[in-house]
Amino acid sequence: MLPNFGKTKVISIAAPKGGVGKTTTAVNLAIAFAQKFKRTLLIDADPGGFCTSVLGFNNNHIVGDIYDIFSYSRNYKDVIHKTKVPYLELIPFKSVSVSEEKHFSDLSKDEIILKQALNIESNYYDFIIIDCPPYLGGITTNALLASDSILIPIRASGFSMKALNKIDEYLKELKSNFNKDLIIEGILLTMYERNRRASFMAKKKLYELFPNLTFKISIPKNIEISEATFNNKPILLHNPHAKSSNAYLRLADEILENNETTYLMESAGFTEEDFIY
Repeated sequence: MLPNFGKTKVISIAAPKGGVGKTTTAVNLAIAFAQKFKRTLLIDADPGGFCTSVLGFNNNHIVGDIYDIFSYSRNYKDVIHKTKVPYLELIPFKSVSVSEEKHFSDLSKDEIILKQALNIESNYYDFIIIDCPPYLGGITTNALLASDSILIPIRASGFSMKALNKIDEYLKELKSNFNKDLIIEGILLTMYERNRRASFMAKKKLYELFPNLTFKISIPKNIEISEATFNNKPILLHNPHAKSSNAYLRLADEILENNETTYLMESAGFTEEDFIY
């Protein structure tokens, strides 16, 4: 177990399109950190509420959620729920109506609500993982202003430079105007099929274009993830021995190792830009 350096790392999982394994990555990465004895808070900021349901919560089990934070009806500490996974807690997102979702979108136009909320005693956690909706702006902007980094999942079979270019432009604007310290935690290739040419070419292209930003580990596409989704469970809980479960554990290790390197380099007087970009 790597040491805790006393500062919470806030990571947003975001991509400007659905179907890339964004939410699957958010919930399984959070579980992986918890299984490595890291105090972890998962924030479900996607109105789809998959993180909430896959961890066994429905509206009858929820006392306060992220909607309450944005409407100022409850504070940050009052909407944290313990999960069945040791070291993992959750700020859920209740199932909402179309009108409630629109109201939430309107509330999220105040871009610093989440940042203000997380500034309160958030150093209790080693990691805070925020699952963003599959679009940029609104709650995603809120999440990134509150974050130290963004993890970008990219589907191997649908690798798109347009998506990455869109995120790059968006991040430059956020860094310039709101959060100058925001970095890219990494680009994660998901649904990777080792024997498929399209997957191989996507991985090769990513390493060519973003050698310092692409994670070494990729998340394989396999039947176990489909079964876990069908049973409404995270793959790490549905089948801990699946290849994809092992991949998420290795992803957590890679992030922990990268952050330890960052800490050591900064202690020696370097900045992250000296060795990440």
